[in-house]
Amino acid sequence: MSTYDVTVDMTLDVDVSMADSGYSIAADIGEVTVIGTVPQYTGSYVFTPTQSTQTIEIENKMATADITINPIPSNYGLITWDGATLTVS
Repeated sequence: MSTYDVTVDMTLDVDVSMADSGYSIAADIGEVTVIGTVPQYTGSYVFTPTQSTQTIEIENKMATADITINPIPSNYGLITWDGATLTVS
């Protein structure tokens, strides 16, 4: 599991005054860092289409690169056999 910093810009205005004392406090927070953990996807990032459905198990994980789906190679053909005839298409 990896840890990643996430920066959230926010402003916090505080105005505290004490009655008749003349004192006041003002505060301003310009940047807050929230740290959490997200598991990193460690599988393949390159896929080639097949006859079957492919599921890339990436739910609730963080990818660290683009996922590439290759085109079907131009030299791929579909070969079918019906018991009597072999067909290449």
